[in-house]
Amino acid sequence: MIRALQKRLSELIEEHGRDTVLRDSMLGVLARPGFPLHPQAPCRAGVLTLNVYQSIRGSLNPVAFQAAAAVELHMVAAYLFDHVADHQVEAAQGLSEAEELALAIAFMSCGAAAACQAVLEAGLGDSGLKMLLRLHQNCLQSCGGQFLDARMEKQGLTATTEEALKMTSLKGGALGRLAAEFGAGIATDDPLTVSLCGEMGFNLFTYLQLIDDLRDACPEQSLSLDLLNHKKTVPLAFFCNSFYNSILSEPFEVKGESWGDAGADLKGKFAASGAPAFSALVAEAFLNRAKGNLQQLSDLVGSVENLERFISPLEIRPQELVSSHQVSSLT
Repeated sequence: MIRALQKRLSELIEEHGRDTVLRDSMLGVLARPGFPLHPQAPCRAGVLTLNVYQSIRGSLNPVAFQAAAAVELHMVAAYLFDHVADHQVEAAQGLSEAEELALAIAFMSCGAAAACQAVLEAGLGDSGLKMLLRLHQNCLQSCGGQFLDARMEKQGLTATTEEALKMTSLKGGALGRLAAEFGAGIATDDPLTVSLCGEMGFNLFTYLQLIDDLRDACPEQSLSLDLLNHKKTVPLAFFCNSFYNSILSEPFEVKGESWGDAGADLKGKFAASGAPAFSALVAEAFLNRAKGNLQQLSDLVGSVENLERFISPLEIRPQELVSSHQVSSLT
């Protein structure tokens, strides 16, 4: 499934990237670690699109892969926007932030073209135009999350937990809704099925973003962590507003390969604040909602075993993440 999706992605870049400089740069981005043409890439958004389509129609076809490729291209655009916003553009790639931003726009435009192709190939008529409208509405929701993220970075340490959760659900959840809704809308014109798939994608990708934010808040082996960078994620917003808020306003000096006493102390305070437990419970609530959506979907379309197999490996027990932070505070 992933190999066929990767093949279609490469073909789309070749088809639409008529300028050789742009085409080669786009293919270079797609081959980075974590991006869809890398050998270990999970392609979660596109694979979700394919699994939704297969659950509804019973099998896959070229239209399904076209739709999934369109979704992946929109995801790449979001990743690149995020890199620019977080000043994480790697000098080793030989690109400036302006070039990375231009590539993000190129990927979003390519994704829009690919989505139009999927609708045309599916022969959906007016219902296809409605699906394109929903796709772009979901893109705008995700852009709203990106904008809110950038705006909160200017606020110092004042983001509330509610603001952080809103940003997370817009930024991550809207992309999940985009992936699942578009796959459903290409497969069926039943509005209830499409809406339910969208809700499942929203809840699942919000869960995944919350889990990633908890992992990145205070990881075991990294000095590059969200805690020191004052990121406005849910676990850190909770921590800053409930426990030792003032500690983050003091600069930390990290020498050599270790945090030193200051870093270990900060990790301990993060664990003791209850932020890991709170964030894990919020994440599990979204996962349970996604499972509930899946059960409702099975009542509409029948077997959803492939979607269950897709979700199952993504589940992380909250106790595992909480206990890892508790252990780090004692060492």
